[in-house]
Amino acid sequence: EMRFTSSRSRVVTLVVKIVLLHYLTTASGSIGQDDMISWEDIPPLKHYGPAFERRILSPLTSAFGGDRDIFSLAGEALGGRQEDYGDASFTLTALPLVPITFILWEHDDEFPASVRVLYRSSVTALLPLEDIVVLTKLAATRIIHRARLLAGVGDV
Repeated sequence: EMRFTSSRSRVVTLVVKIVLLHYLTTASGSIGQDDMISWEDIPPLKHYGPAFERRILSPLTSAFGGDRDIFSLAGEALGGRQEDYGDASFTLTALPLVPITFILWEHDDEFPASVRVLYRSSVTALLPLEDIVVLTKLAATRIIHRARLLAGVGDV
């Protein structure tokens, strides 16, 4: 029996195993520089719009809409690279060749808070569409959990 464990000796979930196997069988390793695009710019992902909003964007916006500092700290604690988008942003390397950029705009007197997610345009050559959503959801959950840990609320 083969067991997948994380660097912290936690058992890797079936969902993560499936994403990893899809990535290993799909990714060629020869992706060059490419543009960053929003999930809305990936035509087939438009069908995931309501689920993407509900599972990824809304939780991040609710958690960080008024606190760019904890958003940035959580990203940094997860090994993210700070970016110059929005009020705060960072890029996490979800898998080799699969960076995911999270951008936060805090709420103000004129606009509500919002979050955007960017990918390399080659992401669809590396992962099936469902896995892009799952991987982003996993990353978003880790960001929120890390922020709670940093704030002393809950555990990871």
